[in-house]
Order: sequence, then structure tokens, then C-alpha cells
Amino acid sequence: MTKRRVLGVVALVLVGAFAFASSDRCGEWPSTPPTLGMLGQGAGDLVVGAAKTAVVLPGAVTVGGYGPFRLSATSGDPVYARATFVEVGGQRFGLVSLEVLLLTQPMVAAIREGSDFPIVVTATHAHSSVGQFDRRLASQVAALGSFDSTVEAALVTAARASLVQARKDASPAAMEVRSFSTAAFVRARSGDTVDTRGLEVAFVKPEGVRLARWLLMAAHPTLAPRRGDAFDTDWPGAFAEAGDGITLVLQTSLGNASVNKDVAPTEKDVVTQLGSAQEHSLRIDGCEQPTLGVAGARVSLPRPDGSRLAPWPFRAVAENALCAAAEMDVEVMMVRLGCVSLLALPVEPSFATAQQLEKLTGATRVLALSNGYIGYLEPADVIRDRLGEAKRQWFGPELYQSLASASLFVAAAATPGGASVSGK
Repeated sequence: MTKRRVLGVVALVLVGAFAFASSDRCGEWPSTPPTLGMLGQGAGDLVVGAAKTAVVLPGAVTVGGYGPFRLSATSGDPVYARATFVEVGGQRFGLVSLEVLLLTQPMVAAIREGSDFPIVVTATHAHSSVGQFDRRLASQVAALGSFDSTVEAALVTAARASLVQARKDASPAAMEVRSFSTAAFVRARSGDTVDTRGLEVAFVKPEGVRLARWLLMAAHPTLAPRRGDAFDTDWPGAFAEAGDGITLVLQTSLGNASVNKDVAPTEKDVVTQLGSAQEHSLRIDGCEQPTLGVAGARVSLPRPDGSRLAPWPFRAVAENALCAAAEMDVEVMMVRLGCVSLLALPVEPSFATAQQLEKLTGATRVLALSNGYIGYLEPADVIRDRLGEAKRQWFGPELYQSLASASLFVAAAATPGGASVSGK
């Protein structure tokens, strides 16, 4: 066979492969209204427990968080699952934080299996922690490395153990809520504004001992080396280990928020800055003995849209890859614990997104990276204008409307009556 003929065959094969990859394999995605999956309300005495459990890894595991090429590790920071168990008037609720980049729906389902109370699972979004736990091919290629069921099982086991221990150790408590500003060390990486609203929710025993605290703020944990050969849980892990009680670092509207490395170039610097910010915090009154309302619903997703992720000739290829990786529905939850309401979504919302959703639902904060992961979320107009974090969003402007309608639905269902500190 001549060289020209060989090149012709190769060209035909490449054209055929591209045509196959470009053919629409997404099809139509059904649209259904939100469906209520859980609902609970309680009023009475507050009981709280908290615990943390180290993840026991099966051996060398990919350091996940960035694209190829990635190294594997067996050492570095311990990776923890941290849990809080809350009971108000007989209604129970669990909150789990894992020190990893993101969560998957199969992991969340496994953590919840057999539980008799609602559970929200979140990720700290550490970019240099454990990888290899996501079954979706796109995630494996882009950030986390090849899937390993033993790594997934290790994370699930630690999360379940922390919940069991937290429930076992539960005791009477009061809730204390304080607000503070992170403006000194958090910057916007896109857009005109960034979320610098910090919130600390502490659970304290009658004798004054702190059982647990939730630290809510927004900033990407990307201070650790991008090509590290050891696990690093970044500033959330460093802060969680500082102070008394069990600390859960909960990301809010981090989509366009980053640590200002000119001010806080290391994890230790962020911990110092946080400590300074909290010294000037303001206490929010009337939160000590809260009511509890929890509601969750599943909502269908629009078809993925690769128009902003790849040049025109490769748009169909990108959309096919997204369709193969994306779930067709997700869960949205609202937790109203007295004066604090958390809207749990499986996305990285920008500050503009959070502001709109908080106004719509009365949420105090949007709790990011919760109960799964489907990428970034910008308001519909930002996506249409290709601004902000639009270049990173897997879906078109329809995604905001789908999640907003579900958020409004669970917000109404979870409301037991009473004041909130919406947006403060």
C-alpha cells in the first residue's frame, strides 16, 4: 500500500471517528417538576453531637483536584469525615463534611443507606486531597483519576462512622451564631463582587463547652501545590483542626471566590486571617433554642450545553461527553435551623447566583457542593452573556431556572414558622 493511500485511509478513519463522536447521542431530556422526597419539622429542646473519623485508604491513591498529569500518594494530611447530629423536638438531621474536591450521588446514597433521618453531605472542595472516587469518566479525566471502588468505600465508611459516633455522643446544647467579614483575604476571580460574608454557627453545652461549629464562607482551597505527591486538605483542613470542638468548614458561594494570595499565601495565613476576622464578629441574638425544618426534593436537569466549553466544531463532542457524565436529576434541600437557613445545592454557585437564590427562598446561605456535583451555577443572564464563570458551566441558562424552582419548593416545605437572618 502506498504512503498516499495509507494517509487517505487514516484521514477517512479520523473523519469517521469525528463524525461518530459528533453525532447527537444526548437525545431529549425529560422535564418534570420537583418531587418532594423528605420532609420533617420539630420544635423543642436542642440536642447536638459531633465527631470526626479519619479515612483509611487502601494504599497509594491519586492526589485529585487538577488535570493530568497527577501523582499518587500514601501520606500527607489525614483526610477526615466530620459530622454533626442535630435533634430538635424529636426531629433529627445530620450534616457531614468530607475533605475532598466534590461528591457523587452514589456516595451520598451509600452514606445515607439505612438512616432514619435526613442527611446533607458536603465537600470542602480541597484540590489536593484524595481522588479516584468518582465513577463519571469526565471527572476521572479532568480532576480525580481512574475510579477505584475501594477508595469510594473508604470515604463512605468514614462518613457513616462519624455520623454514628455523633449521634451516640449527642447531648443538650444551645446554638450561638456570629457573623464576620472575610474581605481582608478573599477576592473575586470573576465578576464585580465576591461573597465576603462569614458565618459561624456554634453548638455549646450548658456548662459552656463547645461541641461543634459550622464555619460558613466562600473561597476556593487552592493553596496547596498543584502537582503535590502528598494529600493536602488545604485551608479548610487546617482551620478545622484549630480550636476546640468539631469544626465543619462549609463552602457557600465560592464559584467566583478565591483566597487573596497576596495577603494569605499559605494555609496557616488563612487560619490567622480567619482568627482575626472572628475577633470582630457580631453575635446574632435569638438563635439559642431553634426550631428545625428539613425538606428535600429531586428535580430534573436540562440537557447539558457545551457551547461555552469547546470551539464550534467540537461542541457536539463536548455535549456528548457531558451527557455521558451528567445525571438527569439532582437533589435540592433546605434546612431551617432557627435563625439560620441553608439551601443545599450540588453546584459551585457564584455570589450573584447566591444573592438571587437567597432573596427568592429566604435562605441565609447557599450551601455549595452538597449531595452531589454538577459543576458551576451562574444566573441565566450571566450565562447568556458569557460572563463570570460561564465558561466553566456544564449547562445552559435553563439550569438556574430548574434549580430555582426546586429551591422555592423546598424552602416553602421546610418553613416551620419563625424569624430568619436571611442574607445577613
